[in-house]
Formats: sequence, structure tokens, C-alpha cells
Amino acid sequence: AAAGLAMIVEPAVATDLAQILALEEHFGAQWSEASWRAELSGEGRRVLVARVDGELVGVACFQRLAEVVDLHRIVVAPSRRRLGLARAMLVAGLQWAIREGAARMVLEVEHDNEPAIALYRGYGFRPIAARADYYGPGADAVVMERPLEGVDADSVGMWEMEARDTPGASDARRAVR
Repeated sequence: AAAGLAMIVEPAVATDLAQILALEEHFGAQWSEASWRAELSGEGRRVLVARVDGELVGVACFQRLAEVVDLHRIVVAPSRRRLGLARAMLVAGLQWAIREGAARMVLEVEHDNEPAIALYRGYGFRPIAARADYYGPGADAVVMERPLEGVDADSVGMWEMEARDTPGASDARRAVR
């Protein structure tokens, strides 16, 4: 994180909608205002925002369906990338999913989005499938999954702690490298 910047990740509120929509301009396949309203008010949803010095610069949304939480998207303003905001929102979402009792989290990521794939791999996600043309012609998605059963919410991403809490977690971490 950059020195001197006050960063916070917190649940979004309805009054964040305009700033969330402004962030969407930096994302390839943009969501509509109606889609974001559904995320903010929908059952089993968690929308997190990242703020730097009070300015909304990132958003992530998750949806729980039975024992699975789906990470729908993470968006960070281009000028605020590489500060750890996506990582902080991902960890907060994983912690929420675990506290909700989810057994696993799944996501889709564009096949050539190497920074995002590296981030997800670093937090224990593994590729499980591909979806051809998911983001449009020639833009395939990689479907990734991360088991959550037996992981303590406070130890997410802290592999030594996860290894103590979860049988096989240290083996999974070695497989990332």
C-alpha cells in the first residue's frame, strides 16, 4: 500500500451507486444501473467498496447461492491499481463467504487477464473449467474455484494458519507455485 493513503474496505450503501457506475467505465463488459441496484439490494448479496482518502475507487460483489458464493466482479480505478485494493476486497469477500457457511467460492475471469488470475491463484483458486466466448467472440472465461470448508475466516490467505486449520491446505499452497 502507498504510504500516507487512508484505505478502507466496507459494505456498499445505496448512495454509492453513482460512484460505482462511474467505475464501470473502466471495465470491459459494463453492468447497467439496474444490475448494480439488484446487487446492492438482492438476497444473499455482498457488495464491498474500497475507498482511498474517502474516494470510492474499487468495488467487488459476491452472491451466495446455497453452499456456493460466486464472485461476480472486482473493479478498481486504473489510477488506484497495484495498491492491494482488489486483494483487500477479495479477502473481505472470502471472510464473508466463510462466515455465511459457504463451502466454496467460484468465479469467472477472462482467460488473458493474467494479473487477476495470479491474484486468484495466490488465494487458493484453481481452474476447473473454461467457457468459450463468455465475454464475447474469442474472449473465453476461465472458471476458478476455491474450497472454503474448514477454513477459519480470520486466517484466509495466511497460509501457515490455514495449514494448521485445514487438512491439505499446505499441499494446495505448494501446488500454486
